[in-house]
Formats: sequence, C-alpha cells, structure tokens
Amino acid sequence: MAIYEITGYQTGVSQSGVNYLQPADAFQNIINGFIYRQVLQSRQGAGYFAPRLVEKTRVYGIFEHILPDGTTQLLVFDKNFLYKYNTTSGIFDKITFAGALAGYAGFDIQSNDFYISGVSYPDKDNEPRFVFTGVGIALSGTSAIFFYDGTNVLDYTALGDNPEYVPPPMQTINRAKYVTFFNGRLNFISPQITIGLGTVTYNQAILYSGIRDSSGNGDKFSVAGSGMLEADTSESINGFARLGQVLALNFSRSNWVAEKTRDAFNPYFIRKVPSVLGTSASFSTVSWGDTCRSLGKTGVIGTDGRESLRVDDKIPGFTLALPLNDGNDNTLDYFSKGIDQLGFNLTYGGFDRDNNQYLWSYKESGSELTTQNRVLVNNYEENTWSVTDQRFTVFGQSELGLNLTWDEIDETSGNESWATWDTTEEIWDRIGLGLATQKTLAGDNLGFIYELNQDYDDYYADISGVAVGATTTLTITASGILAGDQLTVSSVGGMLDDDGNSGINNYDPATKENSGFFWNVISVTDTTVEIDLDSNNLTAYTASTGHVSKPISFRCETIPFNPWRSQGKRCYVSHIELLIDNTGSSVYVDIFADEETTPFKANVLCKPTQDTTKAREWITVVVDNEANFMTFVLKQDSPGVQFRLTSMRIHCEPGGDTSG
Repeated sequence: MAIYEITGYQTGVSQSGVNYLQPADAFQNIINGFIYRQVLQSRQGAGYFAPRLVEKTRVYGIFEHILPDGTTQLLVFDKNFLYKYNTTSGIFDKITFAGALAGYAGFDIQSNDFYISGVSYPDKDNEPRFVFTGVGIALSGTSAIFFYDGTNVLDYTALGDNPEYVPPPMQTINRAKYVTFFNGRLNFISPQITIGLGTVTYNQAILYSGIRDSSGNGDKFSVAGSGMLEADTSESINGFARLGQVLALNFSRSNWVAEKTRDAFNPYFIRKVPSVLGTSASFSTVSWGDTCRSLGKTGVIGTDGRESLRVDDKIPGFTLALPLNDGNDNTLDYFSKGIDQLGFNLTYGGFDRDNNQYLWSYKESGSELTTQNRVLVNNYEENTWSVTDQRFTVFGQSELGLNLTWDEIDETSGNESWATWDTTEEIWDRIGLGLATQKTLAGDNLGFIYELNQDYDDYYADISGVAVGATTTLTITASGILAGDQLTVSSVGGMLDDDGNSGINNYDPATKENSGFFWNVISVTDTTVEIDLDSNNLTAYTASTGHVSKPISFRCETIPFNPWRSQGKRCYVSHIELLIDNTGSSVYVDIFADEETTPFKANVLCKPTQDTTKAREWITVVVDNEANFMTFVLKQDSPGVQFRLTSMRIHCEPGGDTSG
C-alpha cells in the first residue's frame, strides 16, 4: 500500500483540478489559518493593543514615526484626529490642532476609502516632524497638508506654522494622494494644485521639493532641484512603494518607476515597467525587501522595479469575485465570494513580519457591511494563501507597547484580563516583552487598535453584569464584538440550571474545552452584548466576574486526492494519519467522495492524548472507502487553542477503473 505524506508547502483556493495531488501542493481554501515552515496551523487571535480611541470612529492610518535620534513614536488617525501612543499610560492621547489650525474642527473624512498618507520628515534644524495628507482630509483654508511637531498638529503650507515653506511659482499645493520622503526630498504623489482660479489634480505626477538642508530647501518647491515629474500616460497612480533606489508607482493599468539620477537639478527619470495588469485599490500596495505587491481587479501583481508579474496563480479569479466552487453547503465559500468590486478601493495592504505574510483587508462580495470584513493572507516565501474573518480597516507596525513589570500586572489601562490570576489570557513567558518587540497592528471601524498574533482568541472582554430574560444581556468592557458574531462565555458566577450546571458558561479556561456550541450575538452597544440565551430559569448572577471572547473558526481542505487518476483508476484509502502538536489542540475531519455535498464520514475527532513527554502525536482516522477522488476537510472552532498540523499521511492503493 502506498503512503502519501503531505506537508502542505503551497496552498491555493479552488479551481485546483480534481485529478491530482502532490505533497508540495496539497491544501486549499484555508480559513483562519496559514502554513508557515510547512506547518499547517490555525491563526492566533487579535488582542487589544490599547484602550479604544476616545472618538470611537474609523481608523484611517497607523504609522511608525521615526525621529532623527532613532527613537520611534506610534501615530494613529481616525475620522477627525491624530493620536499618539503614550508608552507610560498605555493609551492613545489625542493631539490638538494649533497655529493656523487653532480653529480647525477635524479632518472630517467622509468616505471609508479616503485613507491618510504620512511620512517622517525632519525640518531644516533636524527637529522631528510627521507630514501627512490625503484626499479625504477637509481643507483648512486652501490646504489639507499638515504636520505633527511632537506637540500639535499644524498646517504645513501656513507660513506661521512652517516659515520655510515656499509653493511652486504662482501655485498653491492643496493636498496629495500620497506623501513620502525619498531622494533627500519631500515628494507629493498625485498632488492637487491651485493655479490662478482653477484647481487641478495631477494624477500622473510627483511634486518634489529641493534637497533637505539647513537652509530649508526641503520645504521649498520653487528652488533649483525642485519640480514636478509626470508619467507619459493618461492612467492614474493607484499606489506607490519605496524599493531601494527607485520609487515604484502603481498605475491603474501598468507599473512605472521613478529612478534617482546623479543630477541634483533633475533628480528623477521615470520609466515604464513591463506589466500584465495594474493596481485598482489605492492603498493595497505593500513593499517587502526588493519587491512590492498590490491588488488589481483582475489579479494580484508583484513588481521589483524591473518587471511586473502576476502572483495570484493559486487564487485565480479571487479579485474578480467570480464563483470558484460548486456552491454546495459543505465547501468553504469565503474564497468563492472574493472581493466586492464596488468596494474594491476599501482594500488596504499590510505586512506581518512574524510570519512573512502580506495582508490585505477587503470587503467580501455580497457583504452588507460598509467596511472590510475579511483579510487575504499571502506568505511570500512559501507561496501560501488563506483568508481570515477579521474586520480591519488598516495595518501598521510598531515596537512600542506596555513593558509590564510584576508590580504593574493588574486590570487597568487596557489590561482587563489581569483582573484575576487564573483567567488571564496573556502568555506567562511573554510578560515584560511588550516593549521593543516587533508588532503587527491593525485598526477597525470602531476606533480599536489590535495587535495580531496575540494569544489565541479574538475580542476578549470582561463581564461585570448580567440582565436575565428571554435573551441575556451582558455588560462588558469595550470590545469590537458585533451582532452576528459567536461567543464563548467563561468564569461567570451563578447562572446555574435546575441540575446545578452552568447555564451560561460554554468554555472552561482550565481544560480549554468548550461545550460544543457558541452563543449568537443578537445586538451590541458600547458596553453590552445580547446573546440568544433564555436565562429566566437560571439562578442569579453572583459576582462581577466572567469573560467573553470570539472563537476562531479554522477550516481547510485538501485538493481532491487520487494519484492514479491519470491511469484511469479510482483510489482506495485505508486510513489517514495526522501529526498534531500535543498542546491540547484537536481537529475534526470530514471526508467527501467525488465532491458530493454530504461527507461519508463527518466530525471525526482527532485529539492527542496530551502526553507531556511528546511534542506531537500521530492520530489515525479510518477511511476504508474507494472513490474517483477524495477530499479531506479539517476544522476547528476554538477560543483558546491553536491547532498545528506538522504532517498528514494518506495510506492508499489503486482501485477499480474510473467511472464518469
């Protein structure tokens, strides 16, 4: 009998064919998981990085502000204001408008896809500044280009705030789509400029200052070495990235680069890069190393400044939102829906350095939400793809965070889970490592900032009260939980049924076991969640204790399996073996024959014995069936345990002649 061992080196989504399986190309349609170093695993959770922003509005940007002395600050933008992370208190402080902006009411960003672009750019005296702009920022007078000087938000184009600023001759800079510090200059990409009585947006241009020096030329747009460079095309710039000595410009149908020259008076030349498609989502461009990737409506493209290639061979049709599977109830339909074409420009790109992953938050096709509700994940090293159900608007990076000491471990300042020792969600061996470790951050539509890869659950919150009734309302700490979510409840005192069993707790933190079901969220407010529990006949809630969290629903399927299909033979599978980490994780297996809608084996539990002498354990599932091809679906719903599969072995032999 043959044995096929699968490590899942590459993954895609659907449209993979049904007649082959190779050990290096085994899994598809991974939901809330990923493959890293050939290990298939469910994703970790997203923990709250800090308490909610005070305005409770959509997050439009997260930036690491690098100061001239090498230190960093963490800046966040919402609909109206800039915030700076306070490393002492662990909260985001709202920054005031001053100078020419003293009477400014706020950015007043009206569209969900009007993201902010910003860059660290010191002044002539090498004092720190963060310059930012965006097409959605409300004008202050004639300008929507501002800067943060470490204390206040000021107007970059107001001479009282920035005495060194000089506009282009006979012109006024109003705003730009992007801003970056490159080639010793401040560069506004797709600038909007007023000339006389008219305002023009230069969708193909880079407006650049003189070289930054002690005389202030870095803020002057009329000196020698400043100017505007336009690409010879009618297309619009829909993204940019710094790639070493070039500035990659992603247009709607092509890719170009602005390359440095040795001529200080003509600092750039622009050239077109051979490409097969362009970029549609203006903030989807993500750079890493010497390449950048971005999303177009007809595919995902990668460019290194020399050539541009499609990199979405494993997710064909995903950005087109075309049906990718047969639509039966047992297939995984996250991928079949793809990205909503009308909301395509909501897509925002990020990078997870922990797992070498590109991240794109997007709105799923068919979703009734007005914002993103999914994240497309691509590990560029291993060519793996997956989707998570996280609702992020933007991504960012930071090395800042609370550096907890033992004396500071309590439930204050966003650390509610430390209220009691036996229920904390933090990992013990990471205490004190919050500062100076690289973090991937994300914001959402509600003003929350999250840290990715944080423990193993989502939207953790503490319960302080319970209102009984035909449905049950929990009073909780601020969270990103929404109606339609599923929840676990744990550590609630009281609320027992007639048999003395808990009628509300459906998760045990000590054993990391859930009761086989989750509560459905009916409605939410800032401080409450209503769940579908009739608690009229339960005993009273006895103490201000308890916790809720959103379980992570991991799903994955193999490419339909039959290594003898090319020989006209069916495949007989005796059994399969799964090598699972012995950390309390478990997984259920469904087995389908010939893509039928109902599995011939369903919900087979694979759970290690938790023998502490073994790092991982082989678990056997008996199959004993023959088919044209078989598909194995792995699934886990867990609020507290990460599933990790190191290997999968299929024991099989050729069957009878194929049919149909």
